[in-house]
Amino acid sequence: MLALVSGILMFGLTACFDIVEEVHLERNGSGKYAINVDMSSMFKDPFMKGMMAESLQQEGGDADMEKDTVIYFKDDPKLADLDAKDRKLLEKLTMHMTMSESQEKMLINLEFPFSNVSEIAELTKALKNIDTGGGMGGFMGGGMMTPGGEAAFELSKGKLKRLPMPAAEKLEEDENMAFMKMFLESAKYKTVYHLPGKVKKASFSNAEVDGSTVTVTHSLLELMEGKAKLDGEIKFKQ
Repeated sequence: MLALVSGILMFGLTACFDIVEEVHLERNGSGKYAINVDMSSMFKDPFMKGMMAESLQQEGGDADMEKDTVIYFKDDPKLADLDAKDRKLLEKLTMHMTMSESQEKMLINLEFPFSNVSEIAELTKALKNIDTGGGMGGFMGGGMMTPGGEAAFELSKGKLKRLPMPAAEKLEEDENMAFMKMFLESAKYKTVYHLPGKVKKASFSNAEVDGSTVTVTHSLLELMEGKAKLDGEIKFKQ
């Protein structure tokens, strides 16, 4: 199933889609990290819909586009190949995929509960070490899901800080890259921070503050090219 979802995600690279990253922080420092990908527009494109049907047939033997599936990474036998630390992190990760041709809906949601925000960076690194046959680990850990390859945070008294990402590798300019840029031109990467207290100040560019919530929106392509930055900090009341 992971390989199937990976194939659909890769098809999604050539379709209009948006990614919403969420950080839910509790007062004790624990919380939930989530990635939500909406690729519903794929159903509006006959070519992309045909590609999805073909992928389903290859992976599952049928082209049924009415699926509601929850994937628990702890059930993946390939976790046994990882070290104990990576395995413990990935065992907490779940993925919910909703695909409905009748409703023209294609949603993928990943959720990771953490006891400390530092575990988020450890998760993205651990994902690079798992091979699901379809490249899912590398895709989530170092590609579209987390542009720059890592989502790293630090939490101190009344302050959540997002650390700078590694410098983006220069995208090689060729026909394939030009094609990808054309389709990613309108794609957005939004991060929503849910804080345990009212926000006093947010230093992110493009930040919108609403009570205890901060929303930051960027062009996905600009993030991939290193033209936009995700780092910054939020000060909030405890």
